[in-house]
Amino acid sequence: MAGSWKENLANVSALLESREYRHGVKAVSASAIGAQFFCEMKVDQGFVHGEVETEEKAEGDRLHGELLAMEPASRESLLDDIEKRKLLVASFPLAAEADGLVIIGVPDAVVFQDARPTHVIELKTTRGSTSILYDGQRAQTTVYGLLLDSVGFDCRNLELVVVKLHRDAPLPEKQRVDFLDALTESLVKKKSIPWAGSGREGQVAIHSFPYQRGEAIEVLKQTRGYWLDQRKPSPTSNPNKCRACEFSAVCPSSLAR
Repeated sequence: MAGSWKENLANVSALLESREYRHGVKAVSASAIGAQFFCEMKVDQGFVHGEVETEEKAEGDRLHGELLAMEPASRESLLDDIEKRKLLVASFPLAAEADGLVIIGVPDAVVFQDARPTHVIELKTTRGSTSILYDGQRAQTTVYGLLLDSVGFDCRNLELVVVKLHRDAPLPEKQRVDFLDALTESLVKKKSIPWAGSGREGQVAIHSFPYQRGEAIEVLKQTRGYWLDQRKPSPTSNPNKCRACEFSAVCPSSLAR
């Protein structure tokens, strides 16, 4: 995208009217790209039948709202804060064109230092092991990095952070209230959080890796054919994924039956 990051962030709506992809979507979301690595047929069935609210989604949304709560800000004040504040943590919509796709996304949190994004934070909840970072989770967070890069931010030192939280081992109230502040401080000052561990029994595990534009473009190359109607959606070969899928009863490729 041409222009400065301030100009590009201010002109998001114009970009979203320029293209149309599979199922009539005007832009491809980072979350949908990540979900393609779990099962592309599940993504497709979500468009065919509509999104299905599940207990897992509702619980995930509740925890996101509780742990990553931020004060709402207008677009104008956000741009001003990014430019002028020494340290800022914010969440806001991003849109950019990369490798022939218009992509969109709202990172859970972006840490800015001196107008440069230094960390993208993505929170994932699980009932399994917090120590496992799945390909789709890495891909989604990598696309957030690509969005910031393509908008025009200096992403040379951008770190991508996926926080895995165990849903069945809730954090104490003080840790919930202080979650975002404690996490931001640990990332900025490069120190550990005492209550963040790893392994199957860990309440919280922090997975961190550097943003690399080449990796992000490779993610798009693996997924863009579906959105451009160049191929059919690819189903999973794992029956366990089908059994956990809300579309297992209607999906023509389901392995659960």
